[in-house]
This record gives sequence, C-alpha cells and structure tokens, in this order.
Amino acid sequence: MIVVTGPTGNVGAELVRLLREQDELAYRIAAHHPARFPDLPAVRFDYDDPATFDAVLDGVSTLFLLFPLPHPRTVRTRMIPFVDAAVRAGCRHIVYVSVPGADRVKVVPHHAVERHIESTGVDHTFLRCGFFMQNLCRKVSTHGVDIMDRDELFIPAGRGRTTFLDSRDVAALVLDILRDPGPHRNRAHTLTGPESLTLDDAAQLLGQALERPLAYTRPSLPRFWIRLARRGVTWDTLLFMSIVYTLTRTGRNEPMTGELPALLGRPATRFAQWASDYRPRFERRDWT
Repeated sequence: MIVVTGPTGNVGAELVRLLREQDELAYRIAAHHPARFPDLPAVRFDYDDPATFDAVLDGVSTLFLLFPLPHPRTVRTRMIPFVDAAVRAGCRHIVYVSVPGADRVKVVPHHAVERHIESTGVDHTFLRCGFFMQNLCRKVSTHGVDIMDRDELFIPAGRGRTTFLDSRDVAALVLDILRDPGPHRNRAHTLTGPESLTLDDAAQLLGQALERPLAYTRPSLPRFWIRLARRGVTWDTLLFMSIVYTLTRTGRNEPMTGELPALLGRPATRFAQWASDYRPRFERRDWT
C-alpha cells in the first residue's frame, strides 16, 4: 500500500492525478480534508493529531512524504513522530521531497528530516527539488493575485536566476520510483528545470502566454512582507519564501543538474511550455 501525503501540494496533487489514471498500484491519500477527494481512497490525516496515524498507515509499504511547511520546530513535532510511526507500521520505503543542499546545509529544516529517515534504517529516496513553476499560482504564495490584478511578478529575488521546475515532471518520476524502486533505493536525486532564468525572463515568458505585459518589480523584502501580510499570508510562510528568494538573489538556486531528464528518459518541461499549459488556470484564478 502506497500512502500519499500532501495531496494538494505541488507534487502531491500531480501524483494523485497520475495514480488515479492507473490500476496496478494500490494507494491511499492522507488528506486533511478527505471530502476534497470524494471518489478516491482518502482518509483523514493531521500531523498534529497522532490519533489519525493508524488509519493512514494501515498496511503501508511505501510512503510519499512531503513537509507541509518547513520549520525547525515542526521537524520535531510533526515529521519525526510521523516517520517513526510509519516505520513501526511496516513501511519499507520512504520517498521524500526535499530541497537542494539539504545534505549539507543544517539550517534547512529538510536536513534534519533526511538525517532522521536515514537513522531509522528504512529504504529511502530523497528528491531534492528546485523552485516549482507551480508556486506562481499557489494560494499559499498569492503570486497569482499580483500577476492577474497588477500585471507584475512581485518576488524579492533581485537579479538572481533560478531553475524553474515543473512539478508534473517530478510526479512522473515519483510514479516511476513507485513502480520500480530498486534503482532509486537509498539514493538522493537533485532535480532542476532545463534552463536558468531570471525573474525578468519568467515575467516575459508568462506574459507572452497570457497575452498581457508583465513586469518583474524586484521588491525589497520589507515591501514583500507588508503586501503579503496585508493579504493574509502567515509569517511562517513569508519567512520560508523569503529564505528561498534570498537564496535565489544570491545565486544559490542557479545551478542546474541533468538528473531529471536522465531519469525520465525525456527532456524536462521548459518554462514557456508550462506557462502555455497553465494559462487557463491563471485566467480562472484557480489558485490551489
């Protein structure tokens, strides 16, 4: 039994879509609100409520694990207890979505999660993913509001570059791993998109897809915090986004790897293609 956490997240949502299109793998969705998945095998799950763990992990063999909102405190209060519960329930393989540098940068909360998974002795695969294109239309980030209401990309990343990654590609890789885990057992893959873009580049490409001019305004961190906080974005979300965008501004998110296309056996999705595919979502304001 495959257990999927984070079914509304970037990779989780796409993985659920792929799983529902196949019938050879048995799976269960661990969802905070199972009613969102009325025709799928979903059960209630809350990291902060251990009483939900047993039903989620019943018969688990493989766990697809997401960190809902990385924070040092929730490593101890959420991730470690759930990982330990999964191992006790008989889980034999954990596929964990992490971030680049988690193997060496201790300040990144994913570092402690990776080390704990390793310490349990369970087989694992770490997918250290770059910045997802889908973050530009997520409800949690509210970037789509600025894009559609203000015609601007309002992100404090300066002139830095990032290797935008399509979560659909990562979900396809996860499905391959679930089908044939052997080649990925106890390995880490650092996954990036196929091009290193500035936010000016991204604004231009997305504007072309939407057929409207978009400007990248390069806000300061204080301006970024003030606008998004007024919009209702929580401080911990703002802190995490600020860390990501500071890393981009300082060039830490620029390096590319060729692992994703090699693992998929096809090219990774380019930003222009993603923007064209997601135009309807922006137009519907379908923030997930």
